[in-house]
Amino acid sequence: MPDLPFVYWDSCVFLSYINEIADRVEDIDRLLSKSGKEFQIITSALTIVEVAFAKVEQDQKALDEDTEEKIKGLWEPPSPIQLVEFYPLLGHEAKELMRQSLTRAWSLKPLDAIHLVTARRLASTVFHTYDDTLFKCSELLGIPIEPPRVSDPELPHLHPRRLVEPI
Repeated sequence: MPDLPFVYWDSCVFLSYINEIADRVEDIDRLLSKSGKEFQIITSALTIVEVAFAKVEQDQKALDEDTEEKIKGLWEPPSPIQLVEFYPLLGHEAKELMRQSLTRAWSLKPLDAIHLVTARRLASTVFHTYDDTLFKCSELLGIPIEPPRVSDPELPHLHPRRLVEPI
């Protein structure tokens, strides 16, 4: 298997997919179909907890079996998503990133910090999110942070992985 570039997805990308956000689903579907072939989509295993239900389920306070199957399909084989385990080094790096962001008068939530440092630690070539408050963190991480978009003929910023030093 070739050494595919990593593309990191924040949990909000998966939530957009589950919630079928009209202007996002087409790009997400197309990127999912390319994962494992042109690049590998990765995310923290913590995303499983963040993608617990769809907005309609939350609003109606009722669970839907089809939604549950769609969510399971994200994580269970033959999913195109590779999950990354959380471990103490990531926790220390996330804490340090939160401390660094404080000196810039930014507010960074713990799970966002974990996602960001996980992407950096695994030498992701790009971090996909719809959370525009995270775009500014690109300068701290040295990773492009942008919404997921399909570009032809290939995604921008894809390059071979490299070793990454801790923050």
